[in-house]
Amino acid sequence: MSEQQAAGDKNTVGSSEHPQPQQSTSNKSESIDATSQRAFDSIASYLQSELEASASDLNLLEKLNDASINKYEGLSRQAQDMLVHAYKIKQTYNEMQPHIAEVDTLAKSVDHLEKVAQELDRYSLQLEAKFQKLLK
Repeated sequence: MSEQQAAGDKNTVGSSEHPQPQQSTSNKSESIDATSQRAFDSIASYLQSELEASASDLNLLEKLNDASINKYEGLSRQAQDMLVHAYKIKQTYNEMQPHIAEVDTLAKSVDHLEKVAQELDRYSLQLEAKFQKLLK
């Protein structure tokens, strides 16, 4: 049974209960309109707040992206500078390579001369010892 039928049954002549005063249709309509307007305003306010929060998030993301772009541009410049320096170092190394080879050859010659000098020292000590024996 619907509420209207139940209300109609209570307001019948044979009812033992007192009839309840009913609001006029215009009062109900105004109340529904006011409630609807408040609900609409609340939803609009909520949606506006959500949009503002989203806009704020997007602005923050934009600033973070700009900061990242600046940072990576700086890193890119540094990497390019490092590549230039690495190229110059490699070029200098290639220019010095023949001299380095000469130094290596000289070092080997010095090592060989050191060994020969040590052998000569040993041999001269042996000769000196033999000479001392002959003099005695």
